[in-house]
Order: sequence, then C-alpha cells, then structure tokens
Amino acid sequence: MTTTDPRIRHLAETMHRIVQEKATGLPKWEELPLSFREQAVAEAKLWLRAAVEAGLTPPAERPTGKHDAVWLDDEGFLWGEYQTSPPTPLADAAILRLVSASDVCSSKRELEEQGVQFRLIGWSE
Repeated sequence: MTTTDPRIRHLAETMHRIVQEKATGLPKWEELPLSFREQAVAEAKLWLRAAVEAGLTPPAERPTGKHDAVWLDDEGFLWGEYQTSPPTPLADAAILRLVSASDVCSSKRELEEQGVQFRLIGWSE
C-alpha cells in the first residue's frame, strides 16, 4: 500500500482515528483488514487531490524548478528551502528558519531525525 504523497496515508489514518472516537469498538488502523485500509487510502487520495485543486493545500511536488518549499514545523516556526546546486531531493533540502537570528541553513532530514515534524504549506517563486 504505497503512495507517492505521505499526506495521503496520514489523512486516511487521521480520518479513521476521528471516526474511531465516535464509534466505539472500531479496531485501530493497524488492525483493520488490508482491503479497508486500501479503500480508506484511495478515498483520502481523492480528498487530498480535491484540496490541492481547490487551493486549500499545496501540491506535494515542486510546481517548477523556480519554486522553493515553505515549511511549518510543529512549533509554528516557518522555514524556507534554500535550493542547492546540484539540486537535492526535497527530503534532503537545506532549509533556513525564517524570521530567525541565524542565517545558517540546517538539514531538513537531520531535524526530522531529531523529532521535528514539518508540514509543507506552500511554494514561493
């Protein structure tokens, strides 16, 4: 059950958790039959696509090579991508905290390994 955009599975799991809060006795996500999880992921994929097309959330992929990612971390700080040459995958991006006293980039992957959670909130050009 692989998906390109990690937000799809996250959306499916979160929706199941919300439903589980209302309907006692439902199994946890991991305990659902694979076919149910696959159906939930397929529905989440459609909902996420609708959200992207409605402009409610950014696409997961870079629109053009001129766009830089803008991230929000779990503490509410904004981060901007600093594209390197040669280009690196988005997961390995060099990022700079915006409105910060530091002008030194950090490794997104290393920060995630330290437990920081990022949410893509848009692209700048």
